[in-house]
Amino acid sequence: MGKQQKTNWVTLTFIFVSMILAAITENTKGVFIPSFKECFHVGDTAIGSMLIITSGTYMILTFFGGILCEKIGQKRVFTLGIITIITSLIILSKANSFTMLLIGFGMSSSGLALSAIASNTIIPVIVFSAQTVIMNLLHFFYGFGSFVGQGIFGRIIDMGIDWRNVYFVVAIIYVVFLALFLFVKVPHPQKAKESNEKEVHEKVSKKILIAYMLGLGFYVFAEQGTGNWFMNFMKSTYSFGDKQSSTYLSLFFAIFTIGRLLGGFVVSRKGYFNVLATSMFLGTILYFIGLFMGANGVVVISMAGLFFSITFPTVVLTVSKVFTKRSAYITGTIVTAASFVGMILNWTMGFLNDKIGAKTAFLLVPTSSLICCIFMIYLYFQTKDKLVSK
Repeated sequence: MGKQQKTNWVTLTFIFVSMILAAITENTKGVFIPSFKECFHVGDTAIGSMLIITSGTYMILTFFGGILCEKIGQKRVFTLGIITIITSLIILSKANSFTMLLIGFGMSSSGLALSAIASNTIIPVIVFSAQTVIMNLLHFFYGFGSFVGQGIFGRIIDMGIDWRNVYFVVAIIYVVFLALFLFVKVPHPQKAKESNEKEVHEKVSKKILIAYMLGLGFYVFAEQGTGNWFMNFMKSTYSFGDKQSSTYLSLFFAIFTIGRLLGGFVVSRKGYFNVLATSMFLGTILYFIGLFMGANGVVVISMAGLFFSITFPTVVLTVSKVFTKRSAYITGTIVTAASFVGMILNWTMGFLNDKIGAKTAFLLVPTSSLICCIFMIYLYFQTKDKLVSK
C-alpha cells in the first residue's frame, strides 16, 4: 500500500467516525424533546419551530458548503463544520433559556451540514475503486451512530442525567476528534477549467439537474416520512402501543442500515440508476402490500427499508460522475433542493393527517417512493452512457 493510499484510508477512517458522531449529535433532539418541553415550559408549536429552524439552517449551509468546498477545499470546510458543532454543543451545555437552545441547535445543524457536504464530496476524490461500497458504508456508519446514540441517550434519560451534561461530554469528544484530524492530509480537488461544454449541454444538464433534485427529494421524504410518521400511523390506525410501534420502526431502520452495509456491493457490480430504479420499485411494492394487509402487514413495510437504503448515498455519488465540472457545488444544490422538497412533503403529511386521517394520509409515503422510482428510470436513460463509460 502506497503512502498516498494509506493517507486516504486514514482520512476515510476519520470521516466514518465523524458520521457516527454526527448521528449521535443530530438524533439527540428527538430523545430530549420531552425534557426540553418540561425544562423550558414550551409546547409542541415551539418544538415545531425549533425543528423548522434546524432544517432551514441545514439546507442553507449545505448549499453554501458546496460552494466553499470548491473555494477552500473539503478539509477546511469539514474543519469549519466541526468547530461550529463544538461551539453549538458548548452553547447547548449552558442553555438556560429556549432562545439559547434554538441558537445552539441552529449552529449544530449548520456545522453538521458543512461536515456532511465535505464528507460526501471528498469520497470521489480519495477513493478510486469501489466508490459505491465506500459511499454506502459512509452512510451505514451514520445509521449505526443513530442506533447506538438513541439507545445510549434513552438509558441516560432513565438514569436522570441532565441533558446539558450529555452535550458537554459530546463536545469534549469532538475537541479530541478535531485535534487529531488537523494532522490528517486531505487532497484538494483540482479546479476544472472553464469551457464551452457547459453552454453546449446546458439545456440537457438542467433537465437532469431538476430530475436529480425531484427524484432525491421524493426519496428523502419516503425515508423521513417513514421515520416521522410510521409510528403515528400504527398507533392511530391499528391502536398499537408505543413499544409495539417503536419495534416495527426500529426494525425498518435496522434492515435499512444492513442494506447500506451490503447494498454498495450490488451497485458496484450491476450499475447505478438501473439498480436504484429496481430497488425503489421493490420497496414501493412491499410498502403498498404491507398497507393493504392491514395490521399484519406492518412487518412487510419494515422490510421495505432494505430496498430504500442505497438510494441517497448512491445518487449523491453519481453527481460527480454526471456533472464533472463544479461537482461539489452541484451536489450541495441538489441536496439542498431535495431537503426542501422533503420538508414541504413532511408539512403536507401533517396537514393531510389532520384533514383526511392518518390511514389515508400515510399513502403519501409509498406514492413518493414510486415517483422517485420514475425519476430513477429517467436518470438511467439520460446518464447510462456517461456512467458506464466511467
